[in-house]
Amino acid sequence: MNITDLRFLPAPVFGALEKIQIGQLYELRLRADAPITLNYGFKRLYLGKDSLTLCENDAIRCDSDMIEETVFRAADFSIYAANESIVRGFITTKDGVRIGIGGECVFENTKLITIKNFSSLCIRIPHFVEGCASEIYRRVFNDGIKNVLIVSAPGYGKTTILKDLSVSLTKNRNVLIIDERGELSDKRLCMGDVIKYCDKSYAFSYGIRSLAPQVVITDELSGKNDWECIRNAVNCGVKVIATAHGDVLSDIRNRAEFIDGLFERYVLLYSEGQAGRIKNIYDERGHELL
Repeated sequence: MNITDLRFLPAPVFGALEKIQIGQLYELRLRADAPITLNYGFKRLYLGKDSLTLCENDAIRCDSDMIEETVFRAADFSIYAANESIVRGFITTKDGVRIGIGGECVFENTKLITIKNFSSLCIRIPHFVEGCASEIYRRVFNDGIKNVLIVSAPGYGKTTILKDLSVSLTKNRNVLIIDERGELSDKRLCMGDVIKYCDKSYAFSYGIRSLAPQVVITDELSGKNDWECIRNAVNCGVKVIATAHGDVLSDIRNRAEFIDGLFERYVLLYSEGQAGRIKNIYDERGHELL
């Protein structure tokens, strides 16, 4: 990832990041009145002015002005224009960097209308790893595209694998990419149909009806409505590839919203060490495949 993608950060933070290998950076956390921390090579470190450090006292400390500046610049200098996303707890830059937001929720009657006085940011750094989905192609798609759910804890390569799958599949199939949070942005997806910043219920409904995809790719299933979207798509004869958070397959299958029989394969990633490594592959009945 090019360091210029992070120029929405305050100068002291951006300057410090220029001195490290960004390819090892997965997450950056800014909290008011606290040292800046990173997930760097899957280790928790502090960001110092000249280098990474294990010592809290050597870390750059964040303040509320730095957090406000980061959100303002990431929103392309218009908090008002980005409010619809902010209300949902995040903002995504034009380069696909998702920023989770902590702060004070503001309600009008019972409706959440905005978040103000931002106090913390979780900045997820996207990575583009060409060929990282090759093992899925070899082991899962060797006899045709299947409905697949990719499972791991947050930050261990689900979205990165989805990007690589999307690029490969759009070369010879009609693929609809439902990019609810703007994290699947990739200039290589010019041959796919992309719906961004839209909830899955609407995107699945109008996307399948209007764009007639053979495959739908979407990130982070959560809740009953998302699973119903998958059911409707599968019943229309569309293949679906999606992701969900979990450490083991039972985390998925034991949820109240789980619908048996939708996914033909479950791909479980390691939730430690290098991102994107496949731990297990299961069939539709939850039996491990060798």
